[in-house]
Amino acid sequence: MKHDRPRSRAIARVAFASVIWLCGAAPFVACDLAPSGPPDLLLITVDTLRPDHLGIYGYDRNTSPFLDGFFSEGAVFERAYATEANTPPSVMSILTGLPPREHRVRGFYELADPAIPILPERLSGDYQTAAFVSNIVLTDEAIGIADRFDHYDDFVDEPESDRPLFYERNARRTTDAALEWLASERDPDRPLLLWVHYIDPHGPYRPPPDAPRRFEHAGFQPLPPKGKIRDYMIDPDVTDVLDYVDRYDEEIAFADAQIARLLEGYGVDRDLDRTFVAFAADHGESMMEHGIWFTHGYQVWEEIMRVPLMIRGPGVAPGRRDGLASVLDVAPTLLAAAGVNVSAPTRAFDAGRDLRRDPINEDRLLYGEANIGGARWRAGWRGDDKWVFSNIDSRIVPNWHFDLTEDPDELRRRVWFASPPPDELKDLVRTDPTDAPSGLEPGRQLTGPKIDPRVTDLQRRQLEALGYGETD
Repeated sequence: MKHDRPRSRAIARVAFASVIWLCGAAPFVACDLAPSGPPDLLLITVDTLRPDHLGIYGYDRNTSPFLDGFFSEGAVFERAYATEANTPPSVMSILTGLPPREHRVRGFYELADPAIPILPERLSGDYQTAAFVSNIVLTDEAIGIADRFDHYDDFVDEPESDRPLFYERNARRTTDAALEWLASERDPDRPLLLWVHYIDPHGPYRPPPDAPRRFEHAGFQPLPPKGKIRDYMIDPDVTDVLDYVDRYDEEIAFADAQIARLLEGYGVDRDLDRTFVAFAADHGESMMEHGIWFTHGYQVWEEIMRVPLMIRGPGVAPGRRDGLASVLDVAPTLLAAAGVNVSAPTRAFDAGRDLRRDPINEDRLLYGEANIGGARWRAGWRGDDKWVFSNIDSRIVPNWHFDLTEDPDELRRRVWFASPPPDELKDLVRTDPTDAPSGLEPGRQLTGPKIDPRVTDLQRRQLEALGYGETD
Protein backbone atom coordinates (compact mmCIF):
# COMPACT_ATOMS: atom_id res chain seq x y z
CA MET A 1 0.00 0.00 0.00
CA LYS A 2 1.19 3.52 -0.78
CA HIS A 3 0.76 6.13 1.93
CA ASP A 4 0.93 9.88 1.21
CA ARG A 5 0.35 12.79 3.52
CA PRO A 6 -0.12 16.53 3.08
CA ARG A 7 2.97 18.66 3.40
CA SER A 8 1.51 20.37 6.49
CA ARG A 9 1.91 17.09 8.38
CA ALA A 10 5.38 16.58 7.00
CA ILE A 11 6.65 19.68 8.74
CA ALA A 12 5.20 18.90 12.16
CA ARG A 13 8.07 18.11 14.53
CA VAL A 14 8.30 16.83 18.08
CA ALA A 15 11.08 16.84 20.68
CA PHE A 16 13.66 14.09 20.32
CA ALA A 17 12.88 11.99 23.42
CA SER A 18 15.75 11.18 25.74
CA VAL A 19 18.74 11.59 23.47
CA ILE A 20 19.69 14.27 20.96
CA TRP A 21 22.96 15.76 19.73
CA LEU A 22 24.30 19.33 19.81
CA CYS A 23 26.05 20.75 16.75
CA GLY A 24 29.56 21.65 17.87
CA ALA A 25 29.01 20.61 21.50
CA ALA A 26 30.98 17.39 21.14
CA PRO A 27 34.07 16.49 19.09
CA PHE A 28 32.14 14.09 16.88
CA VAL A 29 29.65 16.66 15.61
CA ALA A 30 30.07 18.87 12.55
CA CYS A 31 27.41 21.10 11.06
CA ASP A 32 28.94 22.65 7.99
CA LEU A 33 26.78 22.62 4.88
CA ALA A 34 27.55 22.74 1.21
CA PRO A 35 27.20 26.31 -0.11
CA SER A 36 24.09 25.36 -2.06
CA GLY A 37 22.18 24.34 1.06
CA PRO A 38 21.16 21.01 2.55
CA PRO A 39 22.11 17.96 0.49
CA ASP A 40 19.79 15.21 -0.59
CA LEU A 41 19.97 12.23 1.79
CA LEU A 42 19.78 8.67 0.45
CA LEU A 43 19.51 5.84 2.95
CA ILE A 44 19.81 2.34 1.52
CA THR A 45 19.36 -0.64 3.82
CA VAL A 46 19.58 -4.30 2.89
CA ASP A 47 18.04 -7.05 4.98
CA THR A 48 20.16 -9.93 6.28
CA LEU A 49 23.44 -8.85 4.66
CA ARG A 50 26.81 -10.02 5.95
CA PRO A 51 29.72 -7.65 5.28
CA ASP A 52 32.09 -10.52 4.52
CA HIS A 53 29.97 -11.45 1.49
CA LEU A 54 30.72 -8.10 -0.19
CA GLY A 55 33.81 -7.51 -2.30
CA ILE A 56 34.61 -4.22 -0.58
CA TYR A 57 34.91 -6.17 2.69
CA GLY A 58 37.24 -8.75 1.14
CA TYR A 59 34.92 -11.40 -0.30
CA ASP A 60 36.48 -13.31 -3.20
CA ARG A 61 33.21 -13.57 -5.14
CA ASN A 62 32.08 -10.64 -7.27
CA THR A 63 28.75 -10.20 -5.47
CA SER A 64 28.77 -6.41 -5.21
CA PRO A 65 30.58 -4.69 -8.11
CA PHE A 66 28.48 -1.54 -7.90
CA LEU A 67 28.70 -1.09 -4.14
CA ASP A 68 32.44 -1.85 -4.24
CA GLY A 69 33.09 0.86 -6.79
CA PHE A 70 30.68 3.45 -5.42
CA PHE A 71 31.86 3.31 -1.81
CA SER A 72 35.53 3.10 -2.76
CA GLU A 73 35.14 6.90 -2.77
CA GLY A 74 33.49 6.91 0.65
CA ALA A 75 34.12 5.76 4.21
CA VAL A 76 33.91 2.03 4.93
CA PHE A 77 33.46 0.92 8.54
CA GLU A 78 35.15 -2.40 9.11
CA ARG A 79 33.57 -3.15 12.49
CA ALA A 80 29.96 -2.01 12.54
CA TYR A 81 27.18 -3.69 14.50
CA ALA A 82 23.41 -3.98 14.59
CA THR A 83 21.59 -3.20 17.81
CA GLU A 84 19.33 -6.27 17.51
CA ALA A 85 19.36 -9.54 15.58
CA ASN A 86 15.94 -8.94 13.97
CA THR A 87 14.64 -6.38 11.49
CA PRO A 88 12.09 -4.14 13.30
CA PRO A 89 14.23 -3.26 16.34
CA SER A 90 17.39 -2.69 14.30
CA VAL A 91 15.62 -0.63 11.62
CA MET A 92 14.09 1.54 14.33
CA SER A 93 17.61 2.09 15.69
CA ILE A 94 18.70 3.16 12.20
CA LEU A 95 15.82 5.62 11.96
CA THR A 96 16.02 7.00 15.52
CA GLY A 97 19.64 6.69 16.64
CA LEU A 98 18.28 4.96 19.77
CA PRO A 99 18.88 1.41 21.02
CA PRO A 100 15.86 -0.90 21.35
CA ARG A 101 15.58 -0.38 25.10
CA GLU A 102 14.92 3.32 24.37
CA HIS A 103 12.84 3.29 21.18
CA ARG A 104 11.04 0.26 22.68
CA VAL A 105 10.39 -1.79 19.55
CA ARG A 106 11.64 -5.28 20.35
CA GLY A 107 9.13 -7.53 18.63
CA PHE A 108 7.18 -8.12 15.43
CA TYR A 109 3.92 -6.28 14.80
CA GLU A 110 4.71 -3.89 17.63
CA LEU A 111 3.81 -0.35 16.63
CA ALA A 112 6.45 2.35 17.02
CA ASP A 113 5.80 4.90 19.75
CA PRO A 114 4.57 8.13 18.07
CA ALA A 115 6.19 10.17 20.85
CA ILE A 116 9.65 9.08 19.66
CA PRO A 117 10.47 10.86 16.39
CA ILE A 118 12.26 9.16 13.57
CA LEU A 119 14.66 10.55 10.97
CA PRO A 120 12.22 12.36 8.63
CA GLU A 121 10.63 14.16 11.60
CA ARG A 122 14.00 15.52 12.67
CA LEU A 123 14.67 17.19 9.34
CA SER A 124 13.49 20.69 8.49
CA GLY A 125 10.15 21.18 6.81
CA ASP A 126 11.93 21.87 3.52
CA TYR A 127 12.79 18.20 3.10
CA GLN A 128 10.58 15.96 1.00
CA THR A 129 10.64 12.46 2.49
CA ALA A 130 9.86 9.10 0.93
CA ALA A 131 10.38 5.44 1.85
CA PHE A 132 10.10 2.19 -0.10
CA VAL A 133 10.23 -1.02 1.95
CA SER A 134 10.07 -4.67 0.92
CA ASN A 135 9.68 -6.72 4.11
CA ILE A 136 6.28 -7.48 5.63
CA VAL A 137 7.54 -6.59 9.11
CA LEU A 138 8.10 -2.99 7.92
CA THR A 139 4.62 -2.46 6.50
CA ASP A 140 2.57 0.23 8.16
CA GLU A 141 0.25 -2.31 9.80
CA ALA A 142 3.30 -3.99 11.35
CA ILE A 143 5.33 -1.02 12.57
CA GLY A 144 3.15 2.07 12.10
CA ILE A 145 5.53 4.69 10.68
CA ALA A 146 3.94 5.50 7.31
CA ASP A 147 2.56 8.85 8.48
CA ARG A 148 6.08 9.97 9.43
CA PHE A 149 6.99 10.25 5.71
CA ASP A 150 5.45 12.29 2.91
CA HIS A 151 5.25 9.04 0.92
CA TYR A 152 5.53 5.49 2.29
CA ASP A 153 5.34 2.59 -0.17
CA ASP A 154 5.03 -0.78 1.58
CA PHE A 155 3.36 -2.69 -1.25
CA VAL A 156 4.63 -6.12 -0.18
CA ASP A 157 2.65 -8.44 -2.44
CA GLU A 158 5.00 -10.99 -3.95
CA PRO A 159 4.11 -14.69 -3.62
CA GLU A 160 5.97 -17.77 -4.79
CA SER A 161 4.09 -20.60 -6.49
CA ASP A 162 4.92 -23.13 -3.79
CA ARG A 163 4.71 -20.62 -0.91
CA PRO A 164 1.48 -18.71 -1.61
CA LEU A 165 1.88 -16.12 1.12
CA PHE A 166 2.42 -12.48 0.28
CA TYR A 167 5.52 -11.54 2.22
CA GLU A 168 8.03 -9.53 0.19
CA ARG A 169 8.83 -7.46 -2.89
CA ASN A 170 12.06 -8.14 -4.74
CA ALA A 171 14.73 -5.54 -5.45
CA ARG A 172 13.74 -4.99 -9.09
CA ARG A 173 10.14 -4.13 -8.23
CA THR A 174 11.14 -2.05 -5.22
CA THR A 175 13.55 -0.09 -7.40
CA ASP A 176 10.87 0.28 -10.09
CA ALA A 177 8.53 1.80 -7.51
CA ALA A 178 11.17 4.22 -6.24
CA LEU A 179 12.19 5.31 -9.76
CA GLU A 180 8.56 5.83 -10.78
CA TRP A 181 8.01 8.04 -7.74
CA LEU A 182 11.21 10.00 -8.43
CA ALA A 183 10.07 10.64 -11.99
CA SER A 184 6.52 11.67 -11.13
CA GLU A 185 6.44 12.99 -7.55
CA ARG A 186 9.92 14.28 -6.79
CA ASP A 187 9.92 18.01 -6.00
CA PRO A 188 13.09 19.40 -7.64
CA ASP A 189 12.96 22.53 -5.49
CA ARG A 190 13.22 20.69 -2.17
CA PRO A 191 16.00 18.57 -0.67
CA LEU A 192 15.08 14.91 -0.48
CA LEU A 193 15.32 12.14 2.10
CA LEU A 194 14.83 8.83 0.30
CA TRP A 195 14.97 5.53 2.21
CA VAL A 196 14.89 2.24 0.31
CA HIS A 197 14.94 -1.09 2.14
CA TYR A 198 15.72 -4.26 0.15
CA ILE A 199 14.91 -7.74 1.48
CA ASP A 200 16.51 -9.99 -1.14
CA PRO A 201 19.30 -11.74 0.83
CA HIS A 202 16.77 -12.78 3.47
CA GLY A 203 15.85 -16.45 3.40
CA PRO A 204 14.53 -18.43 1.75
CA TYR A 205 17.34 -17.76 -0.73
CA ARG A 206 15.57 -17.75 -4.08
CA PRO A 207 16.91 -15.27 -6.64
CA PRO A 208 14.46 -14.38 -9.43
CA PRO A 209 14.34 -17.08 -12.14
CA ASP A 210 15.35 -14.59 -14.82
CA ALA A 211 18.33 -13.20 -12.90
CA PRO A 212 21.75 -14.34 -14.19
CA ARG A 213 23.49 -17.12 -12.30
CA ARG A 214 27.01 -16.08 -11.39
CA PHE A 215 28.26 -18.47 -8.75
CA GLU A 216 29.04 -22.18 -8.58
CA HIS A 217 31.04 -23.81 -5.84
CA ALA A 218 33.57 -26.60 -6.14
CA GLY A 219 33.13 -29.86 -4.24
CA PHE A 220 30.15 -31.24 -2.37
CA GLN A 221 28.97 -30.94 1.22
CA PRO A 222 26.00 -33.07 2.33
CA LEU A 223 23.07 -31.61 4.22
CA PRO A 224 23.50 -31.42 7.98
CA PRO A 225 21.42 -33.33 10.54
CA LYS A 226 17.78 -32.35 10.86
CA GLY A 227 17.35 -29.21 12.93
CA LYS A 228 20.49 -27.43 11.74
CA ILE A 229 18.50 -25.67 9.00
CA ARG A 230 15.11 -24.17 9.83
CA ASP A 231 12.08 -25.48 7.98
CA TYR A 232 11.37 -22.22 6.15
CA MET A 233 14.81 -22.36 4.51
CA ILE A 234 14.67 -25.96 3.29
CA ASP A 235 14.31 -26.56 -0.43
CA PRO A 236 13.63 -30.26 -1.16
CA ASP A 237 15.63 -30.00 -4.41
CA VAL A 238 18.84 -29.05 -2.57
CA THR A 239 21.13 -31.93 -1.62
CA ASP A 240 24.39 -29.96 -1.37
CA VAL A 241 24.41 -27.49 1.52
CA LEU A 242 26.80 -25.20 -0.37
CA ASP A 243 24.00 -24.53 -2.87
CA TYR A 244 22.42 -22.35 -0.18
CA VAL A 245 25.56 -20.22 -0.01
CA ASP A 246 25.52 -19.84 -3.80
CA ARG A 247 21.90 -18.73 -3.67
CA TYR A 248 22.54 -16.25 -0.87
CA ASP A 249 25.33 -14.70 -2.93
CA GLU A 250 23.08 -14.60 -6.00
CA GLU A 251 20.51 -12.64 -4.00
CA ILE A 252 23.19 -10.13 -2.97
CA ALA A 253 24.35 -9.72 -6.57
CA PHE A 254 20.77 -9.15 -7.72
CA ALA A 255 20.25 -6.48 -5.04
CA ASP A 256 23.57 -4.83 -5.97
CA ALA A 257 22.46 -4.52 -9.60
CA GLN A 258 19.17 -2.94 -8.54
CA ILE A 259 20.91 -0.48 -6.22
CA ALA A 260 23.00 0.52 -9.25
CA ARG A 261 19.74 1.11 -11.18
CA LEU A 262 18.34 3.17 -8.32
CA LEU A 263 21.32 5.50 -8.11
CA GLU A 264 21.66 5.73 -11.86
CA GLY A 265 18.00 6.78 -12.10
CA TYR A 266 18.38 9.20 -9.22
CA GLY A 267 21.47 10.70 -10.85
CA VAL A 268 19.61 11.62 -14.05
CA ASP A 269 18.35 14.85 -12.46
CA ARG A 270 20.52 15.16 -9.33
CA ASP A 271 24.26 15.28 -8.68
CA LEU A 272 25.34 12.18 -6.77
CA ASP A 273 28.57 13.90 -5.74
CA ARG A 274 26.51 16.48 -3.84
CA THR A 275 24.27 13.83 -2.29
CA PHE A 276 24.88 12.17 1.07
CA VAL A 277 24.46 8.40 0.80
CA ALA A 278 24.41 5.98 3.74
CA PHE A 279 24.34 2.21 3.33
CA ALA A 280 23.75 -0.36 6.07
CA ALA A 281 22.23 -3.74 6.86
CA ASP A 282 19.76 -4.37 9.66
CA HIS A 283 21.60 -7.54 10.75
CA GLY A 284 23.70 -10.37 9.33
CA GLU A 285 23.07 -14.07 8.80
CA SER A 286 24.56 -17.33 9.99
CA MET A 287 26.01 -19.46 7.23
CA MET A 288 27.58 -22.61 8.63
CA GLU A 289 28.81 -21.31 11.94
CA HIS A 290 27.28 -21.70 15.41
CA GLY A 291 24.08 -23.57 16.11
CA ILE A 292 21.41 -23.07 13.49
CA TRP A 293 22.45 -22.44 9.88
CA PHE A 294 21.19 -19.87 7.35
CA THR A 295 19.19 -17.71 9.73
CA HIS A 296 19.41 -14.93 12.30
CA GLY A 297 17.55 -13.54 15.28
CA TYR A 298 18.34 -16.26 17.77
CA GLN A 299 21.78 -15.18 19.04
CA VAL A 300 24.38 -12.39 19.17
CA TRP A 301 27.17 -14.16 17.29
CA GLU A 302 29.41 -11.99 15.10
CA GLU A 303 27.97 -13.41 11.88
CA ILE A 304 24.52 -12.21 12.97
CA MET A 305 25.35 -8.88 14.61
CA ARG A 306 28.16 -7.51 12.43
CA VAL A 307 26.89 -5.49 9.46
CA PRO A 308 28.23 -3.45 6.54
CA LEU A 309 28.13 0.31 7.09
CA MET A 310 29.35 2.82 4.49
CA ILE A 311 28.84 6.52 3.80
CA ARG A 312 29.70 8.77 0.88
CA GLY A 313 29.04 12.43 0.24
CA PRO A 314 29.99 16.01 1.17
CA GLY A 315 32.29 16.13 4.17
CA VAL A 316 33.24 12.43 4.02
CA ALA A 317 36.95 11.62 3.80
CA PRO A 318 37.37 8.39 1.80
CA GLY A 319 39.02 5.47 3.55
CA ARG A 320 38.54 2.54 5.85
CA ARG A 321 37.76 2.90 9.55
CA ASP A 322 38.53 0.14 12.04
CA GLY A 323 36.94 1.58 15.20
CA LEU A 324 33.61 0.30 16.51
CA ALA A 325 30.61 1.73 14.66
CA SER A 326 26.90 1.05 14.92
CA VAL A 327 23.62 1.41 13.07
CA LEU A 328 22.93 3.93 15.86
CA ASP A 329 25.27 6.27 13.99
CA VAL A 330 23.18 6.44 10.82
CA ALA A 331 20.56 8.95 12.02
CA PRO A 332 22.94 11.43 13.68
CA THR A 333 25.27 11.29 10.67
CA LEU A 334 22.44 12.05 8.22
CA LEU A 335 21.06 14.76 10.49
CA ALA A 336 24.46 16.43 10.81
CA ALA A 337 24.93 16.23 7.03
CA ALA A 338 21.60 18.07 6.69
CA GLY A 339 22.70 20.76 9.13
CA VAL A 340 20.32 19.86 11.94
CA ASN A 341 21.25 21.33 15.33
CA VAL A 342 20.72 18.86 18.16
CA SER A 343 22.11 18.47 21.69
CA ALA A 344 24.79 16.28 23.17
CA PRO A 345 24.17 12.63 24.18
CA THR A 346 23.00 11.93 27.70
CA ARG A 347 23.83 8.23 27.80
CA ALA A 348 27.15 7.00 29.16
CA PHE A 349 27.74 4.83 26.12
CA ASP A 350 26.33 3.43 22.84
CA ALA A 351 25.22 6.90 21.77
CA GLY A 352 25.00 7.54 18.05
CA ARG A 353 27.50 9.92 16.50
CA ASP A 354 28.39 11.71 13.29
CA LEU A 355 30.61 9.32 11.39
CA ARG A 356 31.85 11.99 8.96
CA ARG A 357 34.11 13.58 11.52
CA ASP A 358 34.53 11.25 14.45
CA PRO A 359 37.81 9.44 14.98
CA ILE A 360 36.06 6.60 16.80
CA ASN A 361 37.35 6.37 20.35
CA GLU A 362 39.06 3.10 21.25
CA ASP A 363 37.07 3.03 24.49
CA ARG A 364 33.70 3.07 22.75
CA LEU A 365 31.30 0.50 24.18
CA LEU A 366 28.47 -0.97 22.09
CA TYR A 367 25.51 -3.06 23.19
CA GLY A 368 23.47 -5.55 21.16
CA GLU A 369 20.69 -8.02 21.76
CA ALA A 370 18.63 -10.92 20.43
CA ASN A 371 15.19 -11.71 21.80
CA ILE A 372 13.72 -15.05 20.87
CA GLY A 373 11.74 -17.74 22.67
CA GLY A 374 12.48 -17.70 26.39
CA ALA A 375 16.01 -16.34 25.96
CA ARG A 376 17.16 -12.74 25.87
CA TRP A 377 20.77 -12.71 24.64
CA ARG A 378 22.91 -9.61 25.19
CA ALA A 379 26.41 -8.62 24.05
CA GLY A 380 28.83 -5.79 24.73
CA TRP A 381 31.81 -4.82 22.58
CA ARG A 382 34.80 -2.66 23.48
CA GLY A 383 37.92 -2.73 21.35
CA ASP A 384 38.61 -6.37 20.55
CA ASP A 385 36.74 -7.63 23.61
CA LYS A 386 33.22 -9.04 23.51
CA TRP A 387 31.10 -10.12 26.46
CA VAL A 388 27.97 -12.24 26.08
CA PHE A 389 25.28 -12.93 28.65
CA SER A 390 21.72 -14.19 28.65
CA ASN A 391 18.50 -13.50 30.43
CA ILE A 392 16.39 -16.64 30.60
CA ASP A 393 13.07 -16.40 32.39
CA SER A 394 14.20 -13.14 34.07
CA ARG A 395 17.41 -14.74 35.37
CA ILE A 396 20.59 -12.89 34.30
CA VAL A 397 23.41 -15.33 33.51
CA PRO A 398 27.00 -14.18 32.84
CA ASN A 399 28.28 -16.32 30.01
CA TRP A 400 31.33 -15.76 27.87
CA HIS A 401 34.18 -13.45 26.97
CA PHE A 402 35.84 -13.44 23.55
CA ASP A 403 39.03 -11.82 22.30
CA LEU A 404 38.00 -11.14 18.71
CA THR A 405 41.60 -10.61 17.58
CA GLU A 406 42.72 -14.05 18.70
CA ASP A 407 39.34 -15.74 18.20
CA PRO A 408 37.33 -13.90 15.49
CA ASP A 409 35.10 -16.95 14.91
CA GLU A 410 34.11 -17.13 18.61
CA LEU A 411 35.16 -20.75 19.03
CA ARG A 412 36.76 -20.44 22.48
CA ARG A 413 34.22 -19.46 25.12
CA ARG A 414 36.05 -17.99 28.10
CA VAL A 415 34.48 -17.12 31.42
CA TRP A 416 33.94 -13.47 32.25
CA PHE A 417 36.10 -13.55 35.35
CA ALA A 418 39.41 -13.50 33.47
CA SER A 419 38.41 -10.32 31.62
CA PRO A 420 35.48 -8.70 33.46
CA PRO A 421 33.14 -6.43 31.53
CA PRO A 422 33.09 -2.64 32.05
CA ASP A 423 30.98 -1.30 34.88
CA GLU A 424 28.68 0.48 32.39
CA LEU A 425 27.82 -2.84 30.80
CA LYS A 426 27.20 -4.54 34.12
CA ASP A 427 24.94 -1.68 35.21
CA LEU A 428 22.95 -1.95 31.99
CA VAL A 429 22.54 -5.69 32.48
CA ARG A 430 20.87 -4.98 35.80
CA THR A 431 18.55 -2.27 34.51
CA ASP A 432 17.75 -3.28 30.92
CA PRO A 433 14.06 -4.19 30.53
CA THR A 434 14.28 -7.63 28.98
CA ASP A 435 10.66 -8.62 28.48
CA ALA A 436 9.42 -8.93 24.92
CA PRO A 437 6.18 -7.11 24.10
CA SER A 438 2.86 -8.92 24.23
CA GLY A 439 0.64 -6.17 22.87
CA LEU A 440 0.27 -3.88 19.92
CA GLU A 441 0.36 -0.84 22.18
CA PRO A 442 3.21 1.38 21.01
CA GLY A 443 6.49 0.85 22.79
CA ARG A 444 5.21 -1.30 25.63
CA GLN A 445 7.55 -3.70 27.40
CA LEU A 446 5.35 -6.52 28.66
CA THR A 447 5.94 -10.18 29.31
CA GLY A 448 5.07 -12.27 26.30
CA PRO A 449 6.20 -14.01 23.13
CA LYS A 450 8.24 -12.49 20.33
CA ILE A 451 5.22 -12.29 18.03
CA ASP A 452 2.19 -10.51 19.39
CA PRO A 453 -0.49 -13.10 20.26
CA ARG A 454 -3.21 -11.01 18.59
CA VAL A 455 -1.81 -11.14 15.07
CA THR A 456 -4.11 -12.81 12.58
CA ASP A 457 -3.52 -16.34 11.32
CA LEU A 458 -2.45 -14.91 7.96
CA GLN A 459 0.02 -12.53 9.57
CA ARG A 460 1.48 -15.35 11.64
CA ARG A 461 1.86 -17.59 8.59
CA GLN A 462 3.48 -14.75 6.67
CA LEU A 463 5.97 -14.26 9.50
CA GLU A 464 6.65 -17.98 9.62
CA ALA A 465 7.34 -17.92 5.86
CA LEU A 466 10.29 -15.68 6.70
CA GLY A 467 11.40 -17.80 9.64
CA TYR A 468 10.03 -15.47 12.29
CA GLY A 469 8.66 -17.45 15.19
CA GLU A 470 9.51 -18.83 18.57
CA THR A 471 12.75 -20.77 18.94
CA ASP A 472 13.90 -22.45 22.12
